Amino acid sequence: TGKEIGVLKGHSSWVSSLVFCPDGKKLASSSADQTIRIWDVASRKCLDVLHGHRQEVWRLALLPDGKTLVSGAKDGRVCFWDASVMHARQPHITIPEDVVDWRFTPDSQSVITLDRQGQVTRWSGPEFRQQERLLDVGTNFISDAWNNVLSQDGRFLAFGSTNGVIQVWDVSGRVLWRQWTNTTDVVWPATFLANGNKLLTSSRAGNLNHEWDLRTGRELQSWQAVPFLNDIVAFGDEERYVEFGGNGAVRFRNTANDEVMETNLDLLEVHGAAVSPDGTLFAVASGLGFARVWNTANWQERTLVPGFPHSCDSAAFSPDGERLVVVGGTGLVRLWDTESWQGVFTLRGHGSWFFSTKFSPDGNVIGIMSREGSLHLWRAPSWAEIHAAEAKNSPAPDSDATGKMEGQQP
Repeated sequence: TGKEIGVLKGHSSWVSSLVFCPDGKKLASSSADQTIRIWDVASRKCLDVLHGHRQEVWRLALLPDGKTLVSGAKDGRVCFWDASVMHARQPHITIPEDVVDWRFTPDSQSVITLDRQGQVTRWSGPEFRQQERLLDVGTNFISDAWNNVLSQDGRFLAFGSTNGVIQVWDVSGRVLWRQWTNTTDVVWPATFLANGNKLLTSSRAGNLNHEWDLRTGRELQSWQAVPFLNDIVAFGDEERYVEFGGNGAVRFRNTANDEVMETNLDLLEVHGAAVSPDGTLFAVASGLGFARVWNTANWQERTLVPGFPHSCDSAAFSPDGERLVVVGGTGLVRLWDTESWQGVFTLRGHGSWFFSTKFSPDGNVIGIMSREGSLHLWRAPSWAEIHAAEAKNSPAPDSDATGKMEGQQP
């Protein structure tokens, strides 16, 4: 009849190749999103997603055995897959609460979110499903993610405005803690410092940054921001921070001794940045589809992380500095080893333009937030869960008459 009977939705970029299984019950598709999907034709549901390619997947072929799938990618890599085996998907948790900012609690057991309705909520439990409303600040100050910031431990919440007013709320006490203004133009909070006792703000008038003592409400100092200020990122110790601009200017500042260090890097289309906990590495996510990492001691480039089909939106270092997570604009989440710069594994989120990427303080959970306001969380399995899964999936070893496992080396 020529009528459309169904649509298969799942790929986040153009589909390059299709191949049916011999019985016609399954269909394999490859895509520029670097994945291969296996579909049930009758139900039109995705049965499996195959990850492994680091570039666009261009071609598929099925061998005569009816189960070995061969794929070829843009970078020349050819992969073989057993299409008869369904791979367990990496589970992830989604908090679809129209989130505009979020933080882990210090014990890594909960997540604090601020939504567009002005609700501050704690999400707890093994799957972060238990909700507790902490605060309702209303919607007067909620305009976009840039206009607000939670402290690193989630105890305080700061708002900016278009008329120069700054508010700081005590989330745990559920009260407005400070409110002030020193301009009539646009002002926004950048980051908390000194265990939540200081706040950095930026004002459009004069392109200035301001440092405030929240215990007294006094402005400690102000200075000219780097040209075309893009963002300010605090170190984990909340004593240091880095500000960077769209023209490549980067400035590190240590509030403990007022030490300032400036450099100029070839930064192109910066969407996000991160500093390793010890301050030795500086990573930038570029809209051109890659991330770059520099050594801050000599500003030599350490590596370039490629392989994102559209853009890189954000990056974050693990608390021990041994991992870097980079998030692409299609929800592609990749983890890298910061010693060898080898890819560790790949995850997938849903949505577009991901930012505010974070590790939990214990390093066991990764979270990313999409432009649509969904918060995606991946929790690493515990050793007990890993051992249980291995025991379940591993067949009992054969043994010979001597009791030695077959194939075991002396």
